[in-house]
Amino acid sequence: MRARVGISRARIVLLLLAAPALCMSVPLGARAAQTVSLETSFHPNRLGARTTIEFGFQVHNTVSRQAPSPVTEVDLHLPSGLGLATSTLGLANCEPLALIAGGVSGCPANARIGFGSATVAVPAQGEPIEEQGSLTALVGLPNSEHLEVLFYAEGHTPVFAQLVFPGSVLDDSAPFSGRLNTAIPLTPTWPGGPDVAVTRMTSTIGPRGLTYYRHVHGKFVPFYPRGIAVPKRCPHRGFPFRVDLTFMDGTRQSATSSVPCPR
Repeated sequence: MRARVGISRARIVLLLLAAPALCMSVPLGARAAQTVSLETSFHPNRLGARTTIEFGFQVHNTVSRQAPSPVTEVDLHLPSGLGLATSTLGLANCEPLALIAGGVSGCPANARIGFGSATVAVPAQGEPIEEQGSLTALVGLPNSEHLEVLFYAEGHTPVFAQLVFPGSVLDDSAPFSGRLNTAIPLTPTWPGGPDVAVTRMTSTIGPRGLTYYRHVHGKFVPFYPRGIAVPKRCPHRGFPFRVDLTFMDGTRQSATSSVPCPR
């Protein structure tokens, strides 16, 4: 069995089920101010095509070299006209407890809808220690009202940790058609210690890099899911995105980005 340092799987289960207020953190006065930037792209970027959305946000500390206040909620607003419902992404569902217990392999391959990476800052004396890990987006349990999305982050150095960020695709108002709302559980570095802070998160939503499987004549046959439909017309200033981040210190920051109209 591989030795685990830092946050255990059992600890993550507790974090998902317990109220965030139960998590201890450093005093709010010790937190520094932060700003946010957003990057977005389509792969491929062609009108009327099936595509993969790629997005990434980064939190910048504007005052000192301290870790920023932990992000507790992410709202990614998606441009109008994207055909999320017409894709064949997420033909299976992933249970959060199965994901925590077995990692990505604990859920069906057909539940995966994207890949990426996440960086968290671990508060320490002097400059914070950065932990980088892989990120996988999966479809969660069935919901008759909206699509449930799970982001599974796994880091290995300097701290072995596994985190699950639950999210939902909700309705939105113009110029957006939907928003991906994701909760970031507060995660103490140790019992009673300061919480780690997500400083960067990137992910794809779409078929790029994915392989699905279907059962045909007694065999599992690989195939590629259909991507998200791009509208046939492009807004004057491109396809708009916006991200709203809520921080543990009570502040909110937003950033905008747009995918340019293809030539």
